[in-house]
Amino acid sequence: MKSFRNYVITLMTVFLASFSVLASDATTTNSANNKSKAPVINQVEPAFWWAGMKTPSVMLMVHGVDLASTEVTIDAKDIKINEVKSLDNANYVFIDLDISKAKAGTYPITFTRGKKKTVINYELKERNKETKAQGLDQSDVMYLIMPDRFVNGNPDNDSSDKLVQKADRSDRGGRHGGDIAGVTSKLDYINDLGATTVWLTPFLENNQPGWSYHGYAITDFYQADARHGDNAEYKNMVSEAHKRDMKVVMDLVFNHIGNGHLWMKDLPSQDWIHQWKEFTKTNYKGETISDPNASEYDRKIMQEGWFDGHMPDLNQDNPYLAKYLMQASLWWIEYAGIDGIRMDTYPYNKKEMMSEWVSYVINEYPDFYIVGETWLPGATWESYWKTGGKNRDGFNTTLKSISDFPVWDALNKTWRDHWSITEVYKTLTEDFLYDNAGQNKIFMDNHDVDRAFGSFKKDLPNMKLATTFLLTTRGIPQIFYGTEILMAKGGDHGDLREDFPGGWAGDKRDAFTKEGRTDDENEYFDYIRTILQWRKNSEAITGKLKHWVPFNEVYAYQRYTDNSFVFVVINNNLDEQTFDTARFEEALKGKTSGKDILTGKTISFDGKMTIPAKTAYIIELK
Repeated sequence: MKSFRNYVITLMTVFLASFSVLASDATTTNSANNKSKAPVINQVEPAFWWAGMKTPSVMLMVHGVDLASTEVTIDAKDIKINEVKSLDNANYVFIDLDISKAKAGTYPITFTRGKKKTVINYELKERNKETKAQGLDQSDVMYLIMPDRFVNGNPDNDSSDKLVQKADRSDRGGRHGGDIAGVTSKLDYINDLGATTVWLTPFLENNQPGWSYHGYAITDFYQADARHGDNAEYKNMVSEAHKRDMKVVMDLVFNHIGNGHLWMKDLPSQDWIHQWKEFTKTNYKGETISDPNASEYDRKIMQEGWFDGHMPDLNQDNPYLAKYLMQASLWWIEYAGIDGIRMDTYPYNKKEMMSEWVSYVINEYPDFYIVGETWLPGATWESYWKTGGKNRDGFNTTLKSISDFPVWDALNKTWRDHWSITEVYKTLTEDFLYDNAGQNKIFMDNHDVDRAFGSFKKDLPNMKLATTFLLTTRGIPQIFYGTEILMAKGGDHGDLREDFPGGWAGDKRDAFTKEGRTDDENEYFDYIRTILQWRKNSEAITGKLKHWVPFNEVYAYQRYTDNSFVFVVINNNLDEQTFDTARFEEALKGKTSGKDILTGKTISFDGKMTIPAKTAYIIELK
């Protein structure tokens, strides 16, 4: 088997050799030869829509053979065609329908060429009554799953005749067989752990010859990958989550696609993707977008360079592509009833289009949650993408939640690199840059970075301290599948995204059960579960944060509302610490004891408090 690197080089060599004729070859159909034939239609996207949406129109992308030479009509009183447009490629037409007065039903759209006609019956459905789109807040905790590596619920779909990469669990970059059915089967486990929200990395089709398991090289925006299941299974998973009072966040990618997408065989237009004379990769420097001194060259490479050799970069300056992408997200919200979207590689997209997209979604679903992946080196750059007023360059983002990489970095400096706990304190002192830092998504690890336990050198006390901070500070916490059982791999993506033990028949152990975990794993599992379950009923965790300057590696802070208070103390020392409590009086307000939710013990502090080495208290004040 070729290495991934050789695979990419070979693929790009072939791709670039034929790149200049991708679109032109697709449009060489002789219209005269087609006049005697009925118009051929291969695909309509979206396949259906809904009546009664606030958005008054829907754009259909129709692909077939020389459709630009056809006349498109619709015979209906309550629906009309605003526009029929073909771009460079005559095989596509874009039909903009005014559905502001339309009712649920089937509407025949006729494609006529000469005396020949083809009719498609386009359906507008009734709105999905199960769609909640309820959004997330600080009471929530996301459980991030890479479905291919979690649980194999249906071994029959491990491979598909229609998809090129087959199952091979021995290949770290291969398909291992995890699926949507597997996730559904473990909703009770996730709920019992205490997470309130399930976030799957993209489950949409990735028909790629290699490294397709992760889902970030989408080849069909409207279909689940058959190796994960089908659309109905995903919709059922969402419904089952809602029955358990859990929420679901969908992972989407607008910046790029996989080169196995139909578009790369038959481009709708030459400007559908960013094209270069030779393969050009992004510089991954998102800070250039907000940098007032950045060169146009660097900005262009950042936003128009390809994320990887097999991931063509989409050009959202094309209004038809932009509309296509925005509609696809709305389709999944209404169809499946999801509660949020995590948008991959957010700053790599055209920023104005992304701001428009957020407004487009929120107009339809006001409480819907959207978080952007903003992997940037500090709060200064992160805040550029978060709503709260115009930036100095005039750009006004509408995004409310960003991926708080500065918090992740501070956690690693403190417990991986053994810097002072002051690092987490200092990071939060920059919250003035955000309109509402409580909406930020915070995490210790995820699918792109080393697992926290491994990063912390498998130091269980430090892991507990970091976990306490993550789950009690401001923001919406996210934990990565397997963190709760101390999975520890890092480095290569194929390794850190390892299979959850017990997710496959025949696994040596089942870590979903107490019996299948080691003593250390059970100790940590019980620790994180205690905090997660407590969070579900804690009003204080939804409130404000007030913290004090750390001293002697002791960090103290308060989470509070008008009616609920919790006081957190983290001792990062190797020694027991005793300290005066007078400086915390504005939080303690004369109280001299409280219950530690981690141990159930009463903690007394009449003027002084003692806390053991490498220990955290989460104290509900009495």
